[in-house]
Amino acid sequence: MSYFYIKKEELKIHSIFLFILSLFYLIPYFLVGQLILNPHDLLDCEIVYNHIIGRIYRGDIESINLFLAGEIKWYFLKGILRPLTLLYAFFETEVAYWLTDILVKLISYTCFFKLSRRLNCSVFNSALIACLFASYIDAKTIFGLGIATLPYLIYLVIKNKNLSLKHYCLLAFIGLNFDLALHMYVIPILFFVSLILCPRYQSYNFKLFFKISFVLLFFIFLSNSNLIYAQLFSEPSFRTSYFTEAPDLITNFKSLMIGFFSIPIIKGNSYFFHYLPFTLYTFFIILISLFSKNRISYLLLLVIFIILSVSFILGLEFVNSIRNNSEGLFKTIHWSYIDRSLPVLYGLLFVVTSKSMIKKTKYLIYPIIFLSLIAAQIRISIVPLGKHFLSFNNLSVVEKNQFRKSFHDQKYGLFIKDIIKFKENRLKYSNQSFKSLYTFKGYYNYENYKYIKSLVGDSRIISIGLDPMVAVVNDISVIDGYHTLYPLSYKLKFRKIIEKQLDLNEGMKKYYDYWGERVYTFVSDPKVIKINFVQAKHVGAEYVISKYSISNEILIPICER
Repeated sequence: MSYFYIKKEELKIHSIFLFILSLFYLIPYFLVGQLILNPHDLLDCEIVYNHIIGRIYRGDIESINLFLAGEIKWYFLKGILRPLTLLYAFFETEVAYWLTDILVKLISYTCFFKLSRRLNCSVFNSALIACLFASYIDAKTIFGLGIATLPYLIYLVIKNKNLSLKHYCLLAFIGLNFDLALHMYVIPILFFVSLILCPRYQSYNFKLFFKISFVLLFFIFLSNSNLIYAQLFSEPSFRTSYFTEAPDLITNFKSLMIGFFSIPIIKGNSYFFHYLPFTLYTFFIILISLFSKNRISYLLLLVIFIILSVSFILGLEFVNSIRNNSEGLFKTIHWSYIDRSLPVLYGLLFVVTSKSMIKKTKYLIYPIIFLSLIAAQIRISIVPLGKHFLSFNNLSVVEKNQFRKSFHDQKYGLFIKDIIKFKENRLKYSNQSFKSLYTFKGYYNYENYKYIKSLVGDSRIISIGLDPMVAVVNDISVIDGYHTLYPLSYKLKFRKIIEKQLDLNEGMKKYYDYWGERVYTFVSDPKVIKINFVQAKHVGAEYVISKYSISNEILIPICER
């Protein structure tokens, strides 16, 4: 009877925290009938790749030629051999994305809960911190299971039992859905964290760790073999032209300290509100851990510091110089991505201090965690929903500019006053149809691009002031776009098109020459368009679609809308 009572109570706790996670979807859906996501790196990049991969799996092999004048090869597509990406073959792109998002969050929650319980954390605390961990990775669910399942991998090692067939199958599934480029640091972190968490009464099982690592690596290399092939045998990618500028030593050290203590930076930080829910938690859990007098907490803090030190070391002038002048993986890999494992460590700090310091500070840490949890579910949707219900689109030009200026200048007191001042619009226009770039429908603009497709047919286009990847989703061939892997030769070829445009903006010029993932026209001022349209035609463009009116003697307008 007692056993069933415990299970019933555990089920109630899971239901509460899973409901909190579901608010991320339920709040926007019930308010405006659409799901909302952050478009950055998703709608403008990763989701487009998966959309094309889904078409390839359905037999439309030629769809890859929609990208970059047909110069992207199938083995450049990250995730093309990942089983989770098959969802894009069976479902529409939007449905496939949300199914992946929900599935990875549930896996994250389950994995961290299992690890926490193994470390003798209470059911409530385990579910609480597992829920926060799942909220942490919501924007990264599209990148596979590397970070989501790291807690489970730690659990397997410290459990110290022989692997069964079930475990091998799970390891194979994790490895096949692993992003090698982003999560290659998981295995060394797995070793150090599991070594720290290994109980004192048992010796560390090195054999078990190597067995897990070998199985995992085999399937990781299998599912990422296309990227390995591209690195070893394909023509040089644009990544070989990477060049980074080193910050001065004081700025570099300041960034390290700010990162370690999770001190929120307001000025100049466009992602301040985006990360604020988690910054609240991490700032206080770091402080609590520092005063915990707990050996495990201190060792975890040391690992966190070492992880953050990677960016500091790479930012040292002599290291940066060596990297810029080197070749191969040392230059082309994003070493700073190691910090993507930090959510696991921040969660573990709560787990290992929950029996001592957390009890003493429960009136501080629990309200902060619950505030972080709720804020995490609305941090993406609050801006587009706020604009909708405040009827931002119906404000005058002067009012719009005032709103934007107070927000971007981070004059939040004035911003709140503006909201109060314009509040009468909410009731007047609250029944408008919801339009936002934070939704699939709003970002991909299906209706207008359907009309554009009817005009351009199978011809290629170049976009001015618009995201070219939107055209790809709407089955329009392009010569521009946002790509994390493409030939260096194409980067140099496209530069001839935008050479004069880049000369007008030193920041964009450095971005393209030193980085170059976005192969854009970089036109932001409609009065200054210096695109070489002759060169664009030479690369393959037959049409130009533009956000702005263009006056150019070699262009013939065919439609204005």
